[in-house]
Amino acid sequence: MALLASTSPAVAKMLRRWNFKEGSGLGSRGQGIVGPVQLCNLTTGIGYGARSYENGLPGTTPAVQEEWRRRCEELARALRLEEECCFKTLELLLRDMTRDDDARSRAETAEALAAVVKSMKVFQLKRRPGMWKATLPSSSVVYIVERVIKPKMAADAQEWTPSWDADCHHWVRPWIPLVGHLPDGLFDAVERKITNHANEYAVISPWKDYMDQTQWDTFTRRHVLPWLTSLVRELMIAPPKQMDPSFHTLMQWAPLVPAKTVVSILEEELFLDRFEDALRHWLQSGAGKPSSKEAVAWCTGWKNLFTPDLLADEGVLARMDAVAALVDTEA
Repeated sequence: MALLASTSPAVAKMLRRWNFKEGSGLGSRGQGIVGPVQLCNLTTGIGYGARSYENGLPGTTPAVQEEWRRRCEELARALRLEEECCFKTLELLLRDMTRDDDARSRAETAEALAAVVKSMKVFQLKRRPGMWKATLPSSSVVYIVERVIKPKMAADAQEWTPSWDADCHHWVRPWIPLVGHLPDGLFDAVERKITNHANEYAVISPWKDYMDQTQWDTFTRRHVLPWLTSLVRELMIAPPKQMDPSFHTLMQWAPLVPAKTVVSILEEELFLDRFEDALRHWLQSGAGKPSSKEAVAWCTGWKNLFTPDLLADEGVLARMDAVAALVDTEA
């Protein structure tokens, strides 16, 4: 296609004025390119403006990319939560300003309100989680937490129904940037309400972030660990098929408690011994004996269910190695 015919009339007129001729290059001496600039395909997954280099170095692994993505999402959620907490705090302070009849109380509320409004400037900056709270005067933080937020949380806790608001979006989560964790005075009330849902992951798992370590350890020791122990105790290991979903459930809950605690449960309930015995019986079952490939696939499937923290435990890893050696010997 002719260049002058394919361009706009204004550009064509300008080119003719500069004595441009079809088939010649651009520039005062015709030294430029003759054909149009060709599009080139960028390497899949590379953003705009980036370049791909073949320098012999290993590329970023999917696991590293996933970890980086997870951390970025966590950071973004934490920053959004600070802004949500700020605006909800403003709402409460404005509400209290219209309700307080006591002059001193109104003055304290007005002072806290002014501090929160001033602190909002930090949202226009590049910031890290915690910077917003750090901009507030300590006296304002104490007043807001003790006189405004905690009374509201106490009232909301009485109305809270775990099955309706499992992750506590309305009465706990918004205040975490200021209160840090569930107030100690509300622990008993929360424990009573969620005990009836102790085997519901969606209800229990958010509290790992909302309780402090002492509260969480107390709750899991009373309600979570006994249930996980019963899962392991009643788990059926029956190769070549595995229909019991209990182990999947155990691994879903495992990150909520220390890995060494889960390892202790597995050891106390003789899970790894039972696993090895079931495998040995299968490998020595005569006509039903599996091929080496089938046995390896079965063991690998089980191993892949373990969380990374459990596989990092030397005791668990040693038992998995012993299982692999058993397959090599018997299969």
